[in-house]
Amino acid sequence: MKADQKRSIGFIFLILFIGIVMSSILAQFIGTFFPEGVVKDFFLSSKSIGWGVKSDNWVDLSIMRFKTGMFVDISVVSFLGVMISWYFLRYFK
Repeated sequence: MKADQKRSIGFIFLILFIGIVMSSILAQFIGTFFPEGVVKDFFLSSKSIGWGVKSDNWVDLSIMRFKTGMFVDISVVSFLGVMISWYFLRYFK
């Protein structure tokens, strides 16, 4: 890859963000149209990773107090969406 063809970090994050959005749409599709069972549970079961309101973290500035946080739900479908978007990023150079 030539120096003038390098991708910016913003473009890489944009492609990965598009993969995350597409995987969310796919998860909604699976949740709507697949029957209850092992396959649906496998694709849609997720693990929350992060910090915040669930763990009762308060920021106290004496005159104001607020909670902060950010959580990411990771599932098989979200992982597949990111991997597919990463593949397209590598394929379309």
